[in-house]
Amino acid sequence: MAAVADGCVFDLPSLFHVSAVAVIRDLSSYVESLSEMPDSIKQAVLHLMSKRGFITDDNLIKIIFPRLRCLDLSISQVTDKGLLKLPLMRYLLKVDLNSFKEANAGVTSAGIISMSKACPNLQIVYMRRNVNVTDEAVLELCKNCPWLREFNVGGCHLLTDASLAALGQFSVHLKSLNISVTQVTDDGIRQLSNGNCAQVLTEVDMSSCTQLTDEAVESLIMMCPMLRILLFARCPKITEMSRIALEERFQSSEGTKMKQVSWTIY
Repeated sequence: MAAVADGCVFDLPSLFHVSAVAVIRDLSSYVESLSEMPDSIKQAVLHLMSKRGFITDDNLIKIIFPRLRCLDLSISQVTDKGLLKLPLMRYLLKVDLNSFKEANAGVTSAGIISMSKACPNLQIVYMRRNVNVTDEAVLELCKNCPWLREFNVGGCHLLTDASLAALGQFSVHLKSLNISVTQVTDDGIRQLSNGNCAQVLTEVDMSSCTQLTDEAVESLIMMCPMLRILLFARCPKITEMSRIALEERFQSSEGTKMKQVSWTIY
């Protein structure tokens, strides 16, 4: 709605938005009635709760609804307790569990596995710095969510080559992958680049994976023709040979144009 004052036009918030903000400001008074709200109101309130980090294990189940498509928990305090309560949500496509401020120890493999079973059509899953997530969770997620196309497990330091093997085997639509600060090795990258996602993979961030060598870079650039972004900064075993391999690939007739390449010179 627009209003005019002294010749100036400015927008006024809608009554709907004002009502949603009012619920957020006095959330404790409305928390028990959240589950009774229409989906349209839940969507607006959920958006504001997400942006302000107000979603908890206790109110999560009350604010979600069956046709929800995106769930942002990145700055909220949600743990396994909340994820284990998720009902079947066939329309949910994206879950953001990234931890921005500090490592999150409250979400473990049990929570991720339960979520993957409840949300089988997930396409985008972010869970950066969820430090208690293991290969078992990635394996089950890959099996239960076959449409996965964006996956961020950067900083999940317990993950090993077994996760890459699972992604290569089951995630045929995978386009973007962040595995920075994990325990993966050249063998895991080899399994990924020879896996079922090799022909569609466009972005890989493997920064700070200290066990990787030039073989990992060469495997990706040779086997993944759609690769456009490759980040391998702070990988001390990767040498000048990788830069040379990249240049040779780009100069060949089969070379592709990269949008971003990042590495550290040692």
